[in-house]
Amino acid sequence: MEARLVSVNDTSRVGLLMMAAAVAAALSCGGADSAAPVVPAAPTPAPTAGPPGPLEGATITITAAGFALDTASAAAFTLGALHVYQGARLTFVNQDAVPHDVLSDPPHVHSDCPEFNAAGFIVPGQTRSTDPLSRIVSCGFHDHLHESDSRFVGKVTVETR
Repeated sequence: MEARLVSVNDTSRVGLLMMAAAVAAALSCGGADSAAPVVPAAPTPAPTAGPPGPLEGATITITAAGFALDTASAAAFTLGALHVYQGARLTFVNQDAVPHDVLSDPPHVHSDCPEFNAAGFIVPGQTRSTDPLSRIVSCGFHDHLHESDSRFVGKVTVETR
């Protein structure tokens, strides 16, 4: 084997190579000047919306076409699945040319939610409300004068606060 003398220049080159390797290693591990692509974090999924909360009350307009919820209430519920808080009232506005008689289900008995019977007979242009719906219950209501017409029915579920 042949012995080789290492000069000062060789030692400097080795030191520079080691320093360059250390800098390259630091940069590849996420240093400030890293050329590695930045992968954005996955977006946080938006929370899923639950069912709408019960209403403080609702207005139901009566026309020749049937019952219709007010715009704000209709954005969250249908007449077949209305939810209100305990103590709420439903207000009926007769915009039809004929009278209507809003009563509780079942037809001809009217006993499920007697609070509806307070709205009762409503002449054209008149507005009437139910008594406060104080019991936690689901019950239907209908227009007694149009019992066979599905356009004049609804169902409400009363919930606690």
